[in-house]
Parts: sequence; structure tokens; C-alpha cells
Amino acid sequence: MIVQTNKSINPDNNISKTGYRALFVLMKLLKKPYSREELALECQSDPIIKKDLSKDTVTYTINTLKKAGCIISRPSVKTDNKYVLKYHPFNTLLTAEHVDALQALRESVASLGDWELLIYLNNLYAKIARIAPDNETKELLIYKHPLRGIDYKILNELMVCAKRTTEHINITYDSPENGPEELEFAPEYITFENDKLYVWGHNKKYDQIAYLRVDKVKRINTVTFTISPQKSVCEQKPLTVVEFMLKGYSAIMYTDNEHEIIIKEDKDSEYPLTIRAEVSNKFNFYQRILSFGTDCKILSPQSVKDDILAKLKNIKARYQNG
Repeated sequence: MIVQTNKSINPDNNISKTGYRALFVLMKLLKKPYSREELALECQSDPIIKKDLSKDTVTYTINTLKKAGCIISRPSVKTDNKYVLKYHPFNTLLTAEHVDALQALRESVASLGDWELLIYLNNLYAKIARIAPDNETKELLIYKHPLRGIDYKILNELMVCAKRTTEHINITYDSPENGPEELEFAPEYITFENDKLYVWGHNKKYDQIAYLRVDKVKRINTVTFTISPQKSVCEQKPLTVVEFMLKGYSAIMYTDNEHEIIIKEDKDSEYPLTIRAEVSNKFNFYQRILSFGTDCKILSPQSVKDDILAKLKNIKARYQNG
């Protein structure tokens, strides 16, 4: 069974970086004036742009907006050396088609398991909801996503603690079996499975590795720093062993990593390389597999083949319907 892949699902292949950058800068200037340096810094932190822009690129982006009909004053002493948006000609009325496209994008990101990008989109959509034509559309943009019900302050603290294997926290957790209870927990990492966020770690009360739904963590009561070394739960995380084959350009250019090993090499075969991978992060692994395009054939396990096929069919259907 060959898992057909399509490189076009990579956001880098589907998004006009120039257009996205112009919209990003416009959104920033709608809030307040920005200097050239401040805009470059904002672009660097954006998950799509991902890089610090040169002064010339910022100027080019501003000129692009001007050509589209925006009136933006030049930086001067009077404006504290910042660009000021005086006028823009864009219609702010959201149509049903616009909302459908936005939802399709969010569902696509969710299907790939990129929960951090999903949070970014949720925050962006909440801002877009301010110009929604009615309450129904507004509520759809704000609430129709898998992460609703999560306290982002708690999530942020869990993320910080998970980066430190010596952090222990006392939490109030609304357990499906026991109701609200206090737990001593050492968070290690966060995963996104079946449209839910889970935090994995060591549950001291039951002395076992556990995964807790983030939306069920109602409060973080205390955070304790322990000096004594503790074995990371990540080291104990069950791994999925996947075998796949590569051909063509992907086989020629293949380079392994600490999680992969070539187990068979046959230059005369259609698929010269057979590789075994130990997978702890499905999202990162699926992204790597998709990058090989149709040069890749998944051998086992069947669950991974089915999962990737389901995601690709889901994405294809959304693009066709959109």
C-alpha cells in the first residue's frame, strides 16, 4: 500500500509570502503606529514569516500597501519615526465564503496536530470576529475550534513547567472518574490527540505516568522546584516504530537522524532504502513523511498508514469544497 503524499499541503507552498506579509503589516498598523525596526521584529515572531526582515523589505511591504490604496505617512520626528496608517480602502464585511475559508484553514491545521499554530489562529480569529456581521458569525469565529474551554494562562504555565524536568506542581483536576481532586504532578510534555490537549507527566498520588486533559486542569495551586535529579518521563514515553521505503530523489538525498536508521539498502530495487523510525512526536514525523512526496511508501504499522491517509483525504476534501 502506497501512501500518496502531496507537497502542496505545506503552508510554504500555498501562501503568497508577499501577500501574507502585507496583510500582517496592515493588521499591525491598524492597531497602532510602528517603526521600521518594530515591524521587522514583529515579522520575525510570526509563525508564517519566521524571519527578521531587512529595512528594504519592510519599505517594499509598506509601498505594496500604498499601491493597494492605503495612505501611510512616512516616519518622521513628528510621528516618532513610525509609520502611521491614515486610511485603507478595504471592505471589512465578512461574507459566508470568507468565514468558510477561515474555518477550513483552522480545521486543516487541527487535522495536522499543530496545536501551537492553532492557538495562534484562534487569537487571530478572535480579532477578526470584531468585524463579524452578526453574533452567529462572531461566535463561530471565536468558539468553533477544538481548544475551547482551555484556560490559556494555565496552559502557558504548564508549557513553562514542562520544559523543566525538576518542576512539580499541585493542581486541581476535574477527573472524569473522581471529580475535582488535588494532584501532585510533574509535567513533561504536551500532545494534541483527538482534538484534545493532553499534558503528560508523573502523577505522584498514584505513582504512575499519566496524561491529563488540559481543559480539565482547573487551577495550578503551587509550583515547587526540586533540586534532586529526576528521570524525565519523556525517556519513558512509549515510541511507535514505523518502517518506510524511499525511492527517487528522496532516496538519493536522504539523511538519517537520531530517531531513524537504514535497515536495508538495495540499489537495484525500485525503493533502494528501507528505514526504521522511532516516533515520539506524530506531528513532526508526519511532516517529515509528507516532505518526501510520492517517493515514500509506508510499510508498517497499519495504524500509521491509515492515519496519514485519513489526514490527506480530509485535507483534500476541504480544499475541493473550499
